[in-house]
Amino acid sequence: MKAVSWLMVVAACVLVAAGLGYYKYRQIQAAMAFGASFPEPVEAVEAAIVREELWQPTTAVTGDVRAIQTVDVSTELAGRIVEVGFAPGASVSQGQLLVRLDTSEERAQRAAAEAAAELARLALSRNERLMRSGAAAEEARDTARAQFNGAMAAVARLQAVIDKKTLRAPFDALAGLHQLEPGQYLDSGSVVTHLVGTGDEVWIDFTLPQQHAALDIGGMVSVTVSSAVQEQVFPARIIARDAFLNERSRNISFRALMDNSQRGLYPGMLVSVIVPVGEPRNATLVPATAVRRDAFGAHVYLLQPAEEGAAGPERALKRDVTLGPQRGGMRVIASGLEPGRRVAANGSFKLRDGALANSRLGAPPAEQSVPDLARD
Repeated sequence: MKAVSWLMVVAACVLVAAGLGYYKYRQIQAAMAFGASFPEPVEAVEAAIVREELWQPTTAVTGDVRAIQTVDVSTELAGRIVEVGFAPGASVSQGQLLVRLDTSEERAQRAAAEAAAELARLALSRNERLMRSGAAAEEARDTARAQFNGAMAAVARLQAVIDKKTLRAPFDALAGLHQLEPGQYLDSGSVVTHLVGTGDEVWIDFTLPQQHAALDIGGMVSVTVSSAVQEQVFPARIIARDAFLNERSRNISFRALMDNSQRGLYPGMLVSVIVPVGEPRNATLVPATAVRRDAFGAHVYLLQPAEEGAAGPERALKRDVTLGPQRGGMRVIASGLEPGRRVAANGSFKLRDGALANSRLGAPPAEQSVPDLARD
């Protein structure tokens, strides 16, 4: 009797479980039918044609802008300022007075030396006349000449001291800021101002790894300057290469000459220098926006005609690729893609493998270029 009761309980549990399972099965079937009633989504994307072009490999490095003429004007002798001849940040011309130190003592000594030199000159002249008449010895004339030369040297020495205390601009330049005032005392070696030449050209110094040490002198590079408004690109010509490599970094320094007549660069600025390396070669290019990445690496989505009756004109096919370097808005594909194929570019992030797509061809993105020597 007890066993029969247990069998009835088990049978009831099985019937309840079967009923619940059937009910859930019908719910799932209804949801699948409801989902199938909606059309397959079609994603709108911008397409691009994979192209093969002659491509110049480049490398981007950081460069320093340097003035061709620049100098720190400093005092060689100590003294008190009696005159300041330029304003902070002003333009100065070659030979213009910058700072004059007190030379009153030196000028008084020079006047005494000039008087002594005049006496020595008269004594020499008198001895020369007496020697011509035979009334004086040659030794007396030589002594008078030596005394005259010594007196003139004393005058020249004092004049040199006065000149050293009168600082003038060595070339046309822009002066740095200063806080110089008459009456201020300057020690020897004090920097008066920093002068930067006003020429229309500047130097761009940059370094490259040792494998690029054979870069041709006379070749062209691109100098990119970023500002808050826009990026500007200027051509520059390589004019010099250092004689040795840095022992720590194993880099070699180069110098390029750039026209700066528009005053777009200031000495001390950091710029990006795009340097051509190696020979131009054929490369497969796609827009950088066409490249997607996941846990398995980089890929693009090929766009090919969809099957008849599909809700969209194209289907996306995932294609794994190996990437090369990027240049501007274009990306080099080292392998995995053939020229002439149609790929999704802008909007490719919305796609998945096998998704329907509706695309239109977009304009090719701009590609950075290194100025050609013939156009310089």
